[in-house]
Amino acid sequence: RPDLADRAKVVFERNVTSLRYLPTMSWSCTLDGCDQNGYARGFCEMHYRRVLRTGDPGPVGSGRRESQCKVESCGGVAEAKGYCHGHYLRLRRTGTVGTEPLRQSGRLCIVEGCGRPHKARGLCDAHYKRLLATGSPQPDRPIRKAEGRGTMRNGYWNVPVPPALQPLVGGVSWLGEHRLVMARHLGRPLLPDEQVHHRNGNRSDNRIENLELWSISHPSGKRIEDLLAYCRMIIDRYGQMPLPPR
Repeated sequence: RPDLADRAKVVFERNVTSLRYLPTMSWSCTLDGCDQNGYARGFCEMHYRRVLRTGDPGPVGSGRRESQCKVESCGGVAEAKGYCHGHYLRLRRTGTVGTEPLRQSGRLCIVEGCGRPHKARGLCDAHYKRLLATGSPQPDRPIRKAEGRGTMRNGYWNVPVPPALQPLVGGVSWLGEHRLVMARHLGRPLLPDEQVHHRNGNRSDNRIENLELWSISHPSGKRIEDLLAYCRMIIDRYGQMPLPPR
């Protein structure tokens, strides 16, 4: 009925209005020095749960006290079972904390003249991978340094293209380094039917001496007039091209 609906609406609005003006009860934990909001039985939530668990609210704060690692020569802060993080991990992994000192950060590769950060067995990442692959870190073999940023994909280096060179590569911002080097050498964008081949088979060796331009276009037929037209097209396209040094 409409009158009952109107009467219920008035009662509901009156109850909501009265709830807005109820006094809010705010109190703090009763432990001296703890200013957290009260939760139950005179304690904040942390101290109340501590009482339920241990029967004692314990000290004010988190209750954690920093202690030194049980290994005498360590000096680190104990995190688990009285050991620092490093000695605890060693204990779990080997069953003993051992007597050898923990690996220190800042160590360098032991290969003379390397200077790269230590990875494992006294070697940097590159020399360590050589050791795993060949049995020797090959200290006399230089490590190739990649200039600037870049990513390796399928053996090819992909590098960012500077804005000044983007007109040479169709406006793209990333490109294979071998194609960028060849485009800079030719002074023009590479055509869709042109590929860049590595002479020594090493896709990461993008020196211009190691690159050569290949064309994958070919005539659709083998009639003499088609072959002659194709030869004229090749001469017109590449007749004045500078050859890379060998």
